[in-house]
Amino acid sequence: MTDASSQVNSHLTPQEQEGAGQDVDARPTKRARRESQDRQRREIGLMRQSDGANAPSFVGSSSGIHFVRSVYQALTKSRVQLPPQTPNQNMVPGEEDQLDEATPYSSKRLWSPTEIDEALEGSPSLDFEDLQTWSESYFENWHTAYPFIHAPTILEYLEQDVSSNTFANLRKQHPSRFIIVRSIMSISLADRKQSGYATERKIFAALVFTSFKEAMESVQDMLFMPSTIESLQAVLSVQLFLVSMLRLNGASKLGGMIVRMAFQLGLHRCAKRYHGFDTEQAELRRRLFWTIYCIDRHLCQSLGLPLTIRDDDVDVCYFDEEKHAPPHSRRMVMDDRLRMLNFLTKHASIKGQIMELRNKSIHQRSASRDLATSIAANIEKWANDLQYTLEAAKYNEADDFNKLHEVVLSVLQHESVISLNRPLLALEKHSPEYMAALQTCIRASRSIISRLHDYLIATPYSSVLQPPLLWPSLTWCVWMSAFIVLHAAIEGEMPKPVARRLADQSVEILRHLALRGSVWPNVCAVAINDLFLRLLLDSAAPTPQSPLADTHSNLPHVLNSAAQNEQSNLFNHAANVTGPSPSNFEPHLAIPWLTGSDAAAATSNNIFEQFDIPFWMGDDQYTSLMNFDL
Repeated sequence: MTDASSQVNSHLTPQEQEGAGQDVDARPTKRARRESQDRQRREIGLMRQSDGANAPSFVGSSSGIHFVRSVYQALTKSRVQLPPQTPNQNMVPGEEDQLDEATPYSSKRLWSPTEIDEALEGSPSLDFEDLQTWSESYFENWHTAYPFIHAPTILEYLEQDVSSNTFANLRKQHPSRFIIVRSIMSISLADRKQSGYATERKIFAALVFTSFKEAMESVQDMLFMPSTIESLQAVLSVQLFLVSMLRLNGASKLGGMIVRMAFQLGLHRCAKRYHGFDTEQAELRRRLFWTIYCIDRHLCQSLGLPLTIRDDDVDVCYFDEEKHAPPHSRRMVMDDRLRMLNFLTKHASIKGQIMELRNKSIHQRSASRDLATSIAANIEKWANDLQYTLEAAKYNEADDFNKLHEVVLSVLQHESVISLNRPLLALEKHSPEYMAALQTCIRASRSIISRLHDYLIATPYSSVLQPPLLWPSLTWCVWMSAFIVLHAAIEGEMPKPVARRLADQSVEILRHLALRGSVWPNVCAVAINDLFLRLLLDSAAPTPQSPLADTHSNLPHVLNSAAQNEQSNLFNHAANVTGPSPSNFEPHLAIPWLTGSDAAAATSNNIFEQFDIPFWMGDDQYTSLMNFDL
């Protein structure tokens, strides 16, 4: 290559350098242009610039932000223009750091006066039966999935210490254990908000976190103390509470602390390799590590962050695949109570493989079809193993699965399918890879929405036997599935009545998820309703060449008027999405325990102002990359 051509190539991007031939004046071949275009047609993350109030921030492609923005962009050309009240297309569920006024961790109260007892410090006069009732949902639904604590120890602590001591003493004597109890009680209380089940006695405010700020502050002393198993459990319990409430950025920040503490304690190494741990200690360490691993993978995928724990740095065995037992030792059979965590762990591993394939830095990303096929095979094997387990439980060969967990695992299977195939929707339309991925994503999205809706309508409310939809990833799954259905309707690959039915079911599921107190299901529900309405009205509007346009010149005006009326009805309906609870988000409802700016926001005419969400944050540097045909 000549010196002149070297100077020219030095100004090219890496992609342009790859396509540059020996002669810089030579026109690239058609195949080279096609490959260059395919490299550009990949899902990319979003770097949001500073808007004066918030610093620059990044959300990665595994969150689905690229696909969501593509759907929004396809509908910006709609002939029927509705009021610009749709939630921000540049955010994903759980990004509370994007809330306005830097208030995501303010002292805003989480619970209403009807839910907690503002008892003063002193003797709590608690009955152990009350403590059991208040924590029941956690141990039934969360502990069986993430058994990172030793339940008998916590129950003994509740019976002997909590029920017979002052709150001040509890904070001093066993601070880590008391944080765990507060997390358990807070998660259970949020569960009861969603289920509609109320206990006879209100829980003491000192036994829960009354604000997200209080939850974050409760573990800050752990930064100055030596890492211990109990302190790690305490921080992890707070993280799980934040995750359950879709405060994912805060949970991710705690995750950095948690992972480093886990590494310091050597939890990423299989305890069976060392003689210093007895069977009970080794099992607890393994349960603790895999819980950390699963939650971390969920956060990384939901927010589009690089993997924090890489598989090649871990040698902890699965519960059903012990590789480090002493030679000639008796093979241990997995405890049936660990089946849920075992499935979640293997699913988290598959999730990491997908992210490494589809969502790494654009310069490091691979397009290996063999690797994609291998991952697809892993998903199918995981699904088959799940089916074998469910069939065994059906025929009483094992204990019954928690019905909620059965539904969650079914949804997670389809979530993996979407995560693997959705990035291919950025490829050239009507290519074989695009069409195959689109149909696969449509099938998975329909399955997610239908499975959750069927469970929802079959769930008896005010029943502790059949839990509500508690799982934190369900908001993301429904949100992404609805956008895939919307995309399919735009492309004519799904009948609009079917798409409308699935959209309605999605909104119904999100309304149920919103009962927990998180703003994100509400916002996602309004976005889905708004965009589907825009699509349906746009398909009914006449084109300029249509005979209807000549004979009924006032029809666009009528359609826009009808659209505005329908939009008003939608937003009035969405305002009541959380039901009659005094802690809902109804725009004109006075909330007496809010003060100052919080109270002003809660009584605003704009139902989103109370969420402190900035809706339009301006263009970004990726806009030009999204101008390919949709």
